[in-house]
Amino acid sequence: MNFYVSDTHALFWYLINSPALGVNARLAFDEADAGQALIYIPAIVIAELYYLNEKKGRPLDFRNKYARLAQSKQFVLLPFYASHTVDFDACSAVTEMHDRMIAADARRTNATLLTRDSQITSSGVVATVW
Repeated sequence: MNFYVSDTHALFWYLINSPALGVNARLAFDEADAGQALIYIPAIVIAELYYLNEKKGRPLDFRNKYARLAQSKQFVLLPFYASHTVDFDACSAVTEMHDRMIAADARRTNATLLTRDSQITSSGVVATVW
């Protein structure tokens, strides 16, 4: 079984079935839908998803999508604890705080990060797929 962490845009584009989602990221979500992969969703991604949905005019029924994610077997919602900040040093090449939190979750879970963020992909701190 493969393990992934989704960043905010990957999850948003998956949920609205957007062609903006990268081909390999789409394959990872398809794997999860088929029960062959697990996708971790950091707490900060849920918060950013809410914000992005508002910013884009609410294309998602957020409550419904959140409930679906929380009840799903292929998605695992990751909480954020203050103790997780000790992992931030290993991700110092990722300077944006929310992105660093997401990268740290990928390191902590030993999962591949679904992202196209150039700073994360070029940093080498985690394996990425897009």
